[in-house]
Amino acid sequence: MKISWFQFVFLNTFLIVLLNFNGFIFVYKNLSSNQLWLTLALIIAYACLVHMILCVIFVRFLSKFFSIILLITAGMSAYFMQSYGVLIDSDMLRNVFNTDTKEAFDLVNIPLILLVLGLIIVSFLILKTTIFYPPFKKQLGVRLLNIFLAFGIFCAVFLPLTKSFVPFFRTYSEMRMYNVPFYQFYALFRYYQIYLAPKAELKILSNEAYRENNTTKRNLVLVIGETARAANYSLGGYKNQTNLATPHEGVVYFDKVSSCGTSTAISLPCMFSASKKNDFSNKTYEENLLDFVDKMGVNTTWLDNNSGGCQGVCQRLKQTHIFKEEYDGFLIEELKKTLINLDTANFIIVHLQGSHGPAYYKRYPKEFEKFTPTCDTNELSKCTPEQIANTYDNTILYTDWVVEEMIDELKTIKDYQNTLIYISDHGESLGENGIYLHGLPYAIAPKTQTHIPMILWSNDENLQNIALKHRNLATSHDSIFSTILGYFEIKTPFYEEEFDFLNLKFGEKK
Repeated sequence: MKISWFQFVFLNTFLIVLLNFNGFIFVYKNLSSNQLWLTLALIIAYACLVHMILCVIFVRFLSKFFSIILLITAGMSAYFMQSYGVLIDSDMLRNVFNTDTKEAFDLVNIPLILLVLGLIIVSFLILKTTIFYPPFKKQLGVRLLNIFLAFGIFCAVFLPLTKSFVPFFRTYSEMRMYNVPFYQFYALFRYYQIYLAPKAELKILSNEAYRENNTTKRNLVLVIGETARAANYSLGGYKNQTNLATPHEGVVYFDKVSSCGTSTAISLPCMFSASKKNDFSNKTYEENLLDFVDKMGVNTTWLDNNSGGCQGVCQRLKQTHIFKEEYDGFLIEELKKTLINLDTANFIIVHLQGSHGPAYYKRYPKEFEKFTPTCDTNELSKCTPEQIANTYDNTILYTDWVVEEMIDELKTIKDYQNTLIYISDHGESLGENGIYLHGLPYAIAPKTQTHIPMILWSNDENLQNIALKHRNLATSHDSIFSTILGYFEIKTPFYEEEFDFLNLKFGEKK
């Protein structure tokens, strides 16, 4: 069989798009009102992206090789996704590679045999196909023209619909796993990184650390909010009374706090790192605040209800509890259970689902729907700015109640110095200037994505007064590391009193 290079690329593009039927069905079922035209637009946009990729990698002597690998991977992945409802990620690949012969044969059936035979026949036909390549200069021109036209069609189809697609992909992050075969190559790479790549030795922060006072009974609860922005906190002057609960507790509100990043994946590891924002790197394999405090004899526990988990921060802690509940309120009871068995010093981190968008309406029970009308869909483009803001404000209202209830639980603990700090991981855009959600590069991100709320409550009057003194000073996630060390009186070269907002020398420049 003879075929031109362009025809070969086009045919492979068609087959790969066809094998992504699981993903397109998922999109159609989960888009509001099952809008067929949006699904069709996504199919066209995706086909353009695939065509551009194939135009780059399908070069002389490698086209057939890449074609066979792509089609076999896509075909097998699509089959198992359709037949068993599985998603092929790094954990699933680990299961595959750990499967013994008996388990493997249990999966063999007529459809699978037919699929394998079909892929063998297709591979044989590809090997027997003669591909005609034009002369180098002409081929380069044809290749560039294809890429340019595909990119133009992609922009024309996809960009006008970002208000529908971006919130959708944010809500259904698993959608990326339907991208066969490309996500499966990424999953294979992640499998290698996690399970096969040599592990660097964990860098120890300091061997000179010690606790200056290990007899005072202390509890510190650090509540990490999700996607809460300072602009919508009535404690900071916002028009809607989103903080109805915590003011009754006499909390201190810090109104000039900046996040380390604009996403949880950056902010959370950075918050617990000894490095400051400007020096932080996720690639650095070293002890974090949790490792360090736990090693110093502070009983450290992580409670998590965030869909993104702890981003690796808590992976070396023995007391880690990951939940997947709809609302954060159940964490109050989990905290109560944790407070039953206390050591002399206890550090409890509570990671909330908070105001995670775009499905803000799913983050709070009906009784907290104080601000109306609301946006009861994840397609923010279908809602007015008022509806979006109201729904988001209800999430803040609910989180505020959760924090107050946790403070009340701490109040029941006698003979301890009890403190609670609430801080968000990053902010959020609610449609201002056409921008939604978060995750923009920090340098160009609007303030709403980086200006975050922080609240402190303590039964120690001295600490409460120090916090009051510092509440109007600029601070950031960079202060968490030294503040926690200072609270538990851990002496180490990494402690910096000018970054400890519970130290009188906070904010002083050296």
